[in-house]
Amino acid sequence: MPVCIGMMGDQNVAVLRDMGCCAVVIKSNLVNNDQMTGRTETCIIIDGTVRRVEDAEIEIETPYYTGQVKAVCIQNPLYDVIIGNVPCVIDDTNDKTETQAVVTRSQAKKEAKPVNHLKSLKIWEMM
Repeated sequence: MPVCIGMMGDQNVAVLRDMGCCAVVIKSNLVNNDQMTGRTETCIIIDGTVRRVEDAEIEIETPYYTGQVKAVCIQNPLYDVIIGNVPCVIDDTNDKTETQAVVTRSQAKKEAKPVNHLKSLKIWEMM
């Protein structure tokens, strides 16, 4: 999973971009009391459990999102900050992804066959 480093206040945080999530999730112990909104949200976690969690207004700076955002606070998320599909999120961070090309058996078989050239008239010899 593509994880990067972001900033929340003056601390570095591990940030994951999760396109299967519809919110911003933050680790509870990273949130100050003055950032809490006093509201709760109902979340369906990946394992299918339903939880009521508090939300907070936080300021983050990441390659995917920078600015103030409402986030749900979870005690033990996989990463410090998980950025889901929220308005103004950036999906293309121009990260280079390592790939490896392969040649299938059928492609290799085709390449092993000799190329049959087309027969053509040599017009300049006729003149």
